[in-house]
Amino acid sequence: MELLLAAAIISYIIYLRYYADFSTKAEKERLQLQPGIDLYNTNRLEVARSYFSQKIQERPQWSIAYLYRARCLREMGDTEAALEDLRVGESYDNTVAEIHTEIGRILYDKRDYEAAFPEFDKAVFHSPGQESMPYYWRGLTRQQLGQSAEAQHDLDQATTLNEAANLTDKSPPPVSTNFFDQRLLINSAFVLVHSAMLLAAIKLSPVIHWPYLMAAVSAAAIGFAEPRKGWFLAFLQATAILTSYYLLTQTPARSGERELEAFNLYGSIGLTFVGSFVGSILKRAMGR
Repeated sequence: MELLLAAAIISYIIYLRYYADFSTKAEKERLQLQPGIDLYNTNRLEVARSYFSQKIQERPQWSIAYLYRARCLREMGDTEAALEDLRVGESYDNTVAEIHTEIGRILYDKRDYEAAFPEFDKAVFHSPGQESMPYYWRGLTRQQLGQSAEAQHDLDQATTLNEAANLTDKSPPPVSTNFFDQRLLINSAFVLVHSAMLLAAIKLSPVIHWPYLMAAVSAAAIGFAEPRKGWFLAFLQATAILTSYYLLTQTPARSGERELEAFNLYGSIGLTFVGSFVGSILKRAMGR
C-alpha cells in the first residue's frame, strides 16, 4: 500500500512538472526573460545586452536569451557576434522562427542570398501562417534569386498576415468555445489512470488514511492542472471510482470490511471535489 501511494504521488509530481504545462520551451524562456525583452523594446540596448549576458551565464541553454542578445549586438553594429549568438541559440532550439529570421537577415545584408533563403524557409516552416516577417524576407530573397512568381506570393502572404494582425489588435480577444480541447483530453486520460490506482487503494487499504491522502493529492493535482475545468475532471474521477467499484469489484462479505470500504469510497469522492477546488485556488494565486 505504501508503494502504491508513493508511486501515485511521484507520478503526480512528474506530471505537474513536465506535462501539465503545454507551453513550448521558447515560450517559457520568453516569460522568464520578459524584463530584458522590455529593456530591448525600449531601446536600452547596452543594459539589455548585459541582462541577457548574465542570463546566458545562468542558463546557457536558453535559446531566447541568445536571440535577444544577438538583436542587441546587431543593432549596436556587431553583426558577427550577433550571428555567432544566433547559431548557438539555434543549436539549443532550432524550432524558434525568429532565430532563423534573424540569421537570414544578417546573411541577406551580406548579399549571401543563397544562404539566407533556407533560413527564411525554416522560419516560415516553424511559424506556419502566423508571422509575416518570414514571408516578407523570403519574398525579398526570392526576388534576388530571380524567383519572381514565388516572391510575389510570399509578399502577398506577408501583407495578408499583417492586415490580419492589425485587425486582431483592434478586436477583442476571441473567447474559446471548445471545451474538450487537447489539454483537457490528456488530463482526462491521466485522471482515469489514477482513478484505477485510487480504487485499488480503496479496496486494499486496511485504514482510511491511505485512500484519503491519495484522493487529496490527486484532486489537488487536478485543480492545479485545470484551474477552470477541474470540476469536470473531479466529476470524471468520482464517476470512474464509483461505477468501477460497483460494477467491477466484489462487495466484502463481512460488515466491518463493507463499512471500511464505504468510508474509503465516499470519503475519497468528497475529497476529490474539495481537493480540486483547493488546487485551482492555489494555481490561480500563483498566476497573479
